[in-house]
Amino acid sequence: MEAIAICIQGLEEITKLEIKEIIKQKSETIIPSRIKFKIKEEKDLANFIYNTRSSIKVYKLITVLDFIDLEDLIKKVNIIKFPKIKSPFIVRCERIGEHPFNSLDIEKEVGNIINKDNKLKVDLKNPTTIILVDIINNKCFLGIDYTGIKLSKRNYRIKLIPNSLNSCTAYSMLRIAEVKEKDTILDPICKSGEIPIEAALYIQKIANGLKLSDQLAFTKLIKFKPKNKVKNKKLNIYAIDSSQNNLKCTEINSKIANVNKNIKFSRYELEWLDTKFEKNSVDKIITFPPYQTNNLPKQEVEKTYKELFYQSEFILKNNGIMTVLTPFPEIIEKYAVMHNFKKEIEYKINYMHQNFSILKFRK
Repeated sequence: MEAIAICIQGLEEITKLEIKEIIKQKSETIIPSRIKFKIKEEKDLANFIYNTRSSIKVYKLITVLDFIDLEDLIKKVNIIKFPKIKSPFIVRCERIGEHPFNSLDIEKEVGNIINKDNKLKVDLKNPTTIILVDIINNKCFLGIDYTGIKLSKRNYRIKLIPNSLNSCTAYSMLRIAEVKEKDTILDPICKSGEIPIEAALYIQKIANGLKLSDQLAFTKLIKFKPKNKVKNKKLNIYAIDSSQNNLKCTEINSKIANVNKNIKFSRYELEWLDTKFEKNSVDKIITFPPYQTNNLPKQEVEKTYKELFYQSEFILKNNGIMTVLTPFPEIIEKYAVMHNFKKEIEYKINYMHQNFSILKFRK
């Protein structure tokens, strides 16, 4: 059996790392944001879904088709030998790219093909089986959706602000930064808290599926008893922001995630970080700083970057790591070089339908 994990484009390596860690399987990137991997049994797939933090959706693969147009696609779907489907079912289509048809057209056509003998019931609200038609340009992945929901929509994200960070991206930044249990971890511009919250959840091995289990589609298809390995640890995670509102959002979200006792919250301006932390005392700085927009001029942004790297050079340990998300990597790099940071790697990602970079620096 094979499965597909959908992840953020550009962060495929993080999802492949998780596949290896969780179910001990190799994987390959079929196209950007789509990772294919083998599963020995359906419980392996459920186990991966329950524990992954970088995946958006995961499904058991039926087949992959290349097509020219709608007529060609339907013709090819017609000759597929579908596996036994548990009733009631539904067909859902998700598309990326320009097509002369819509998702409803696909759902109707594929549904009619699967149920041509009229032996299956259709339930639009509470199906047992979700057939997923995942179309990217002229490639169609057909599968059985084992998630049912978007795994990136964490249940703790109640209090959000403009530019709140996607949780899968926040987690991926932590993995890029190579965070460890004993690290002192700092997000000095924490916004609504996704980075420190994901850090606390990841280090304590609190599975993403722990609070989602009743919503996951595989619970209607197979029996699966998760092995929760939660480890209560004393952590050194700091959530800092200059905005009291942002800090309040972070505190509320972390309380919902049940990790508020593992995070230290403080309201500080960037220029005062050296009064909060001693020289060479922080292992990892991971953050999503503001960037230039119509409402935020370049001059203000560069002032923030200059102060961020000035303070980071003082408080970060020698050989410490700084990981930054930005749509303007060249500006970030300019200030990193000025303050003796060396770029190790850059991940170019598609985030919020815009080109962003995750930059990893070492002091």
